[in-house]
Amino acid sequence: MSVHQAPHPATQETTREPILSLSVLGEGPAAVVQVRGPLDMDTVGLLVELVDSVMACQPPLVLVLDLSGVDFFCAAGITALLTVRRRVASGGCALVLRQPSRITVAVLDMVGLADEFTIELTCLPSTSVGSYTTPMGEAYPEVDQPKPAEHAQ
Repeated sequence: MSVHQAPHPATQETTREPILSLSVLGEGPAAVVQVRGPLDMDTVGLLVELVDSVMACQPPLVLVLDLSGVDFFCAAGITALLTVRRRVASGGCALVLRQPSRITVAVLDMVGLADEFTIELTCLPSTSVGSYTTPMGEAYPEVDQPKPAEHAQ
């Protein structure tokens, strides 16, 4: 009896675009970066780059990271938050984490860093000052931006 092996079909590598949405909003003297999607090895660089660009202009007094839309958070996310904290502090700004998602809080608690960040659990209305969106999948639509109120004449 002979055994013949069928050739292995060539595996195709598929590259998936990161599903992360980042928006920059103004809130008085603060800049708010809304984060939606996973903070993992593929996406954390986008967050750090955006924070660097916000800090490169006229740095705000406070940089708020709205993490309520983060649905995956790992060691790469921790590293990104520590990097952002260091860069924001070197620019003379304060960093606030707004409404971090359950997974974000759980991971920060596990590694003993939850008390190292200022955490805000309430949300105030924001006005749009710009938007930065990475390539996104259908599951994460663009965050609707509030429209400025028109004055009646």
